[in-house]
Amino acid sequence: MKKSDIVAQPLSMKIIRLLMNNELTVKEIKHHLTDVSQTSLYRHIKKMYDVGLLKITKEEIIKGIIKKTYTFAKENGVLTKEELNNLTKDEYEDLFMQFIAILISDFKDNLENNKNFKTELDFYQAPVYLSKKESQEMRADLEKIIKKYLNNKNTKERKLNILSLTFMPSNNKD
Repeated sequence: MKKSDIVAQPLSMKIIRLLMNNELTVKEIKHHLTDVSQTSLYRHIKKMYDVGLLKITKEEIIKGIIKKTYTFAKENGVLTKEELNNLTKDEYEDLFMQFIAILISDFKDNLENNKNFKTELDFYQAPVYLSKKESQEMRADLEKIIKKYLNNKNTKERKLNILSLTFMPSNNKD
């Protein structure tokens, strides 16, 4: 199975989000993903590990069983530019639809479980006229800002915030 096929699965995105700045065992991941059987979770994590999305940070033997601790392999990224460039139009669309489905699911979950959603949940769309060079500069600037916070650890003062960005040139000819 290709890395892009695995990334496009909803379970992969949930696992990546959990392991982005954390090191967890399968049992700990299962605690967060109650709707997935442990057997399915083990199989899926193995697939993600095999394609380089996850790495093992610790192994310990407990009563003859190897307990592995996993984290997201940030150095490999979710998909490299080369992997994205090799996707077909349909594969790219599938990946984007998965992104949108997860965004909708997260949004609904926030509405249901966050009493402060009106002050903590933001979304907007901004039409911005940019040259190709300006677009590249803007992406680089945003990447620098985001990277500053990517390695923050989960603490009592910090809670997970999901930032979702889409850059899309308009087809309007104005």
